[in-house]
Amino acid sequence: MTIRVVTKALLLDFDGVILDSAAHKNDAYMRVYRGADPAILEKIAAYATLHGGITRRDKFVYFERELFGRAGGADDVERLAAAFRDLVFEQVLACPFIAGAPRLLEHAQGKLALHLISGTPHDELVEIVERRGLARFFASVHGAPPGKRETFESILAQYRYQPADALAVGDARTEFDAARALGVPFIGVVKAGAASPFPAEVPTVATMVELASRLGLA
Repeated sequence: MTIRVVTKALLLDFDGVILDSAAHKNDAYMRVYRGADPAILEKIAAYATLHGGITRRDKFVYFERELFGRAGGADDVERLAAAFRDLVFEQVLACPFIAGAPRLLEHAQGKLALHLISGTPHDELVEIVERRGLARFFASVHGAPPGKRETFESILAQYRYQPADALAVGDARTEFDAARALGVPFIGVVKAGAASPFPAEVPTVATMVELASRLGLA
């Protein structure tokens, strides 16, 4: 089934959409907190998976305050975020693409403007995109902060897109909620066999091979 024609732009998440890196990052939270109560680790894993598009600093504030009952002050959060980066940076540089992602990027060039929006800190995201040879594909690259909704809204305004001119693609509720709030159509990425975090009516694909086909870009 072909999805509605996207007339101007794709708003693409990075981890879990372009790179198969989401599991590495979710596992890193568990490693940062290794030795913690298993019940708390289970909650960390569930939250990290559901809110994949939220920046790591916001996640650590939540974990520290809501799960551990600690202050979650700036110094502690920065220490945790630095430990997290040390665990994931080289893994993200080396991890494989989501199946079909390079082909989708190639086939979309000249047909759609591609905007990359990630919860990864901006400078780190730019470095990864450049070192993976991906910068040439994107009209813009946006890391955190700000959040997904603010970034989506900024892109729509800057490039003079109407919400219906774009399609947001992501693997977490964060980007779905941002797209829905702004009236931007959305398609979720859900690996084969995994439970979907999205409402039943939201269309999903398992790979970028499937997305390219359904967008008529194959």
